[in-house]
Amino acid sequence: MFRLTGFKMDFGNFPVDIIFFALVAGFLILRLRSVLGKKTGFNKEDMVTPPSSNSANRPQALNNNPEKPIEPVKPKVEINLPAMDTPAGQALSRIAQLDPSFVTQKFVDGSEIVFRKVLTAFATEDLAVLKSMLVVDAYNAFESSIMARRNLQEKQMIEIKSIHSITLTNVQVIEDISVNRAVIEVQFISNQINCTFDKDGNPVTGTESVTEFIDFWTFERLLGVNSGISWRLKSARSGK
Repeated sequence: MFRLTGFKMDFGNFPVDIIFFALVAGFLILRLRSVLGKKTGFNKEDMVTPPSSNSANRPQALNNNPEKPIEPVKPKVEINLPAMDTPAGQALSRIAQLDPSFVTQKFVDGSEIVFRKVLTAFATEDLAVLKSMLVVDAYNAFESSIMARRNLQEKQMIEIKSIHSITLTNVQVIEDISVNRAVIEVQFISNQINCTFDKDGNPVTGTESVTEFIDFWTFERLLGVNSGISWRLKSARSGK
């Protein structure tokens, strides 16, 4: 540290203290520059250069749309059709001759829909749906069963878990002078929960476990009659 002694200059009315502090400030600035260096502002190395549009390392854009949940794959149903050289196969060909709109695969698809809807309607006591899909005798049988269940205050639960196979087991064409009829029997092998409960919720028949069922359903249709009525369920029975 130094002292200013014996040093006197005449500056008139100029404020000497300002000059003194200015000299001290300048000295401090020089010392700081020697310690910190002269680097100021941004160098090229400090700036982040955005990747070019054709950069191979460009990160993929974020997908703002949430991914859709993966839907479970529906088990494929095994379809078994009769060979063309069998009586059932020849009957299918005859149906197509009498009714050009008939397609075997469409019939199979439609029979599966009816199978599911009729069982659901039977469990929920939807008589309107049953009436639209069953012939009169079959509807009367289903209705009687539902009425008996109501009288006992029972509830039916039917849940189709899967359908393993659909097989056309028998096909007939009944030709008559007045009208021709086609009759096709279909075997459904399915996994179901099928159980009847009493008014207290106790199982009466069936089981709450998934069980394999074999059902034979017979469908009937009038051929060559433009009545707007398609295939209807004629009868249903359980197989072994």
